[in-house]
Amino acid sequence: MLLVLLLAAPALAQGSTTPDPLATGAGVRPGDVIKVWVWREPDYTGDFPVDARGRVVLPHLGEIMVRGRTAETLADSLRTAYRVFLRNPSIEITVLRRVAVSGEVAKPGLYPADATISIGELISLAGGVTSTGNAKKIQLMRDGRVIVSELGPGTVLQRSPVQSGDQIFVPQRSWVSRNGQVFVYGAISITSAVLVAVLVRR
Repeated sequence: MLLVLLLAAPALAQGSTTPDPLATGAGVRPGDVIKVWVWREPDYTGDFPVDARGRVVLPHLGEIMVRGRTAETLADSLRTAYRVFLRNPSIEITVLRRVAVSGEVAKPGLYPADATISIGELISLAGGVTSTGNAKKIQLMRDGRVIVSELGPGTVLQRSPVQSGDQIFVPQRSWVSRNGQVFVYGAISITSAVLVAVLVRR
């Protein structure tokens, strides 16, 4: 009971101006994976999924609430909690979002991505945008619906609406954009041929 209270997300005081981590996108969300690294303690180290209630099961601590916590505050709480079992534990926490990358990318698939990386870096994990892809119209999709129609490649995951289970979709460039040079070249060639034919007739 004490450990659950210790690790529970702290309630904001009435009238506090402290930003809500979930409101800013920085907090742990259901579907995320908590990557815990404890120096020289492999039994405490691993990747632990966050369930639909926002809870995670950790070695020796059992089930704890992590929803809304940032990696920094969670690491501080775990250091305190694990001192019951370890002497001065060195702990690092990484929050991973599980996001599908699809569309015009080299290697579409589901990627567990560090929440501190950008959309562009996430797409790089999927091999980058193909020659026919439109990097200026990246879409965020959820449950088959477009949530954001133009997601900037510099947007950081934890500061964006992106959640685990979402899909980053890179659409194809328009036909004109993909074939513009060929079209213009063909038009110039036809124009030149017509002009030559007119001059020959004269």
